[in-house]
Amino acid sequence: MAFTLNATAALATETEQPAQSKCSAALLQGSWQLESALYLDANGKLLAEIKQQSTLSRKLIAGRHFSFITWQPDGKFEVAATGTFYTDSLGYHEQVEAASLPRLQSKTYHFQCQLSGNQWLHQGMEDGVLIKEVWQKLNDQAG
Repeated sequence: MAFTLNATAALATETEQPAQSKCSAALLQGSWQLESALYLDANGKLLAEIKQQSTLSRKLIAGRHFSFITWQPDGKFEVAATGTFYTDSLGYHEQVEAASLPRLQSKTYHFQCQLSGNQWLHQGMEDGVLIKEVWQKLNDQAG
């Protein structure tokens, strides 16, 4: 996706959407919380949707490593995984090294990745299901 800058960009207001950028390992560093997600089958039929924190998930990116945990609002554990990741011109790629679900073990997943302000737009196939997730960067500063 190409972006064009012009003189009117200097007059941007707070109500305009922040500029989007490609993902990089440096920009992804930190803690992220899942804001929303859509899960679609091969025909585009909605299989599941996460909104308004109906399911909770956090992803931590540190160096070349990622970890995530997903749970229900009542505290019931769902899934966790960890491994390594890298970014390139095609997006964000995870190599799962350990997971609570055996079907995730030793898999590599490839996702399109876009950053817009403090939001991470994450989309790709996972075991035959198209996932579209929006992650929000958490403020890591104490205080």
